[in-house]
Amino acid sequence: MIRSWRVWLAVSACLLLALAGVVWLSVFASRLDRADRQARESAAREENVRLALWRLDSELLPLVARESAVTVGAYEALSPARGVVDGERQPLQEGRAWVASPLMSGPPEHVLLHFQMGPTGGVSSPQVVDPSLRDALGVPHPEVGEQVLRHRLAQVSHLLKVASVREALVNQASSESRQKPSREDRKRIPDELQWTKNASEFDARSRSARQAASQNLSGYNKVSNVFPKVASPEVAEDMRALWVEDALFLGRRVQVNGEEFIQGCWLDWPELQRWLQGRVADLLPGATLEPVKDATVETGEGRMLAALPVRLVPGAVPRERGSSGALSSLPAVLTVAWSGVVLAAVAVVALLAGVMSLSERRGAFVSAVTHELRTPLTTFRMYTEMLAAGMVPDAERRQEYFDILHREAERLSHLVENVLSYARIERGRTPARLERVSVGSLLSRMEERLSQRALQSGLSLCVDVPRDVVVMTDPSAVEQVLFNLVDNASKYGGSTEDPRIHLELERRGSRVGLSVRDHGPGVDAATARKLFEPFSKSVQAAAKSAPGVGLGLALCRRLARSMRADLRYERVREGGARFVLWLPSA
Repeated sequence: MIRSWRVWLAVSACLLLALAGVVWLSVFASRLDRADRQARESAAREENVRLALWRLDSELLPLVARESAVTVGAYEALSPARGVVDGERQPLQEGRAWVASPLMSGPPEHVLLHFQMGPTGGVSSPQVVDPSLRDALGVPHPEVGEQVLRHRLAQVSHLLKVASVREALVNQASSESRQKPSREDRKRIPDELQWTKNASEFDARSRSARQAASQNLSGYNKVSNVFPKVASPEVAEDMRALWVEDALFLGRRVQVNGEEFIQGCWLDWPELQRWLQGRVADLLPGATLEPVKDATVETGEGRMLAALPVRLVPGAVPRERGSSGALSSLPAVLTVAWSGVVLAAVAVVALLAGVMSLSERRGAFVSAVTHELRTPLTTFRMYTEMLAAGMVPDAERRQEYFDILHREAERLSHLVENVLSYARIERGRTPARLERVSVGSLLSRMEERLSQRALQSGLSLCVDVPRDVVVMTDPSAVEQVLFNLVDNASKYGGSTEDPRIHLELERRGSRVGLSVRDHGPGVDAATARKLFEPFSKSVQAAAKSAPGVGLGLALCRRLARSMRADLRYERVREGGARFVLWLPSA
């Protein structure tokens, strides 16, 4: 037979392996859930970025389209008009009538200054003119003041002379037609799919911006015939944004009479930046806009605007805005899984402990029963052989032997009856048959048998019970319980100075108690904790005390509870043991 510690060692190893597996699965599932949650948050964040970029480009479209729609002649303070007649409706000769530029009244919102750079490098502005000319033409003076505009023109002149604006515009035009870089060129971009999405979004926004600008320009030319196309000037390209040091310009190259001019405007970037960031504050509260001055930066690398060389930096996105809003079910699943594992482990340990305990009790029971059967069987064999061989000629001695054989037979019968009764109760095959019966009628059918059992041990049974009390119980079960209690009292109280066993009655509320008390050595605290456990008496304990297998009290309690009663052990100050069978009163 395998020792219990080996069984526990094997079960512990299996439980540890199962626990390690569950821990690994939990960690793996947590990592997957964290990665999935991060992916969902990143996707939601990128969606907000995409919406913000579209919104920013949509907000910038009117500005770029407005500047693209400004005619070539508008960059001169005065331009010759065509299709003009005099008071008699006679056409005036070309060059006889001049009109003021609509830009003379001052730069519009988000624009600091409009300028034009000639072939020789000279820079002029339709907004920097002699105040007397404004007064003569009836053009209102700009709100920012003449001195401010002259200072801005000086700054623009300095910047344009330092930088090669023509080359910048040419390089920018050529970069727009450049093909996508190869895989080697994009090694620094960790997410190729995200790069592709960024580039596609940028291309779509660029096409939308160019279409809007073209439609705006064609519509403007249809309704505006004020400014003449002097010598059929051709606009070489649309307005393009570029950085010159820290200044943001919109510029284009135009051809007038075979000469190339640079026309454009200086944008108020600080104010424009604050305005644009406020437009996407609901999507990206911490977003900022950074200038992109390197023309070689690929559109797929960052969040580039199509209208301006500016990158959107999303910043920190709050969790409630950056997450998908769906709560993860993994914690609940892991809680249920761990609860199941813990419950299963507890159940296995409890089951194994019960099986091991039952196995140990059965072993102890077999040993105790073997010990209990060996003595009477030896007595039977010895006395029957002596009687059968005629070795006992004395009649009195033969009668004594017969009496011993009778007592041993009753002892064996009582042992077998207890074992069979306990087995029937364990299988649930002995339902109690409760009936109203008086305590007097109960005792009248069992008092003689109880007294004889006490007399066999040299004790006397003292009955002090009112006979008119009525209880609801099973008479046969009560008789078996009381006989076992008196039998135990006779075994352990036979050598005391007070040879009495008391059978008494007491009442507590709706309960009636039949108590059996002896004057023996009593029960110590360690034994009292296992009094009602079946097969708790080992061979060694049986050899040191009265004979028995430790089944009687367990059987009595099971019988008592099967008829809605209970059996309790109570300490007695005067010594001895006292057991009370509590029955429900009728």
